Amino acid sequence: MSVRINSLDKIKRRLNIQEGGPAHAFFTETCYRKMDKFVPMRNGDLRTNVDVRVDSITYESSYASYQYFGQRQDGSRKISNWTTPGTGPRWDKRMISADMKEVVREVGQYVKTHGGGK
Repeated sequence: MSVRINSLDKIKRRLNIQEGGPAHAFFTETCYRKMDKFVPMRNGDLRTNVDVRVDSITYESSYASYQYFGQRQDGSRKISNWTTPGTGPRWDKRMISADMKEVVREVGQYVKTHGGGK
């Protein structure tokens, strides 16, 4: 007797968790939403000039990389004074440290609600 097992790709498609699929997009959007409170904000440009795709979040302001790495544009010194409390460089890592359990919970709930398998 043999038991036939579906391929991993077929299982992922059934659950809507394949790469580039709906759960992947939901995960990226959730990370973006959770990161927002850690992104420095003086006038909002850094937080609003963002391209969110299924597998990437790109902050498109000309000074985004300097803010992310915490260094002045001319490379002269580190940025150490953030105008908005709780914000600063490496906002993705700040979000992971503070909110990743919540992200995992929300994505799990999404898959449970929107996945094909019960």
